[in-house]
Amino acid sequence: MADRVLLPGMHVLDLGCGTGDDAIHFAGRGLHVTAIDVSPEMISRLRGKQIDAIDSEVADMRTYRPASPLDGVFSNFGALNCVEDLDWILSLPIVPGGHLVLTFMGSVYPLECAVSLLKGQPRLAFRRLTSSTDAVVEGVRFPVYYYRLEALSRTLAAKFELVRVRGMRSVMPAPQLEHLRRYSFIRVLEPVDRFLCSWRPTAQYADHYVTVWRCRET
Repeated sequence: MADRVLLPGMHVLDLGCGTGDDAIHFAGRGLHVTAIDVSPEMISRLRGKQIDAIDSEVADMRTYRPASPLDGVFSNFGALNCVEDLDWILSLPIVPGGHLVLTFMGSVYPLECAVSLLKGQPRLAFRRLTSSTDAVVEGVRFPVYYYRLEALSRTLAAKFELVRVRGMRSVMPAPQLEHLRRYSFIRVLEPVDRFLCSWRPTAQYADHYVTVWRCRET
């Protein structure tokens, strides 16, 4: 989805870039990428890859302001779920007609809910329905916020229009449930998953979902 709107020659901001896999992908396609992450370790690992078309900085996405206009903004795999509000996106200097491609962890992942309920773990089944929860990665605890598409639209509608939304695994296993693929019934669910992930009213009900927004003309 990102490659359809983020095109060669464009200047793109990668929010929460991590070690830079996506930034490197865009640079390889001829885009100029500014990649930021709050983790000095992540930025150090990206800089070690020495990609000329990528400018990288240690920065908080909520307060970072690029010096030049942007043709697009990209964020992958839930980096935006780690911040409590998204109003600051409206302050980014995106050119009219430019795009946001933003990926979020869904507030409902049906397969995870079903598996957790079958295990007698209702709290785990519905943890994403709370406004926030805690996650632990490599011993570090931090809050995670789950955004519904309706809330995103209220936040972004003043400057952006929603172009497309697509889910990523609704009733198919995400990596943490990959062991379920050994069951034959999972294969039967593949067409159901494709429909749920591609139909706008249900696309957000997935492990992750991708949104594409166009900056309104002024």
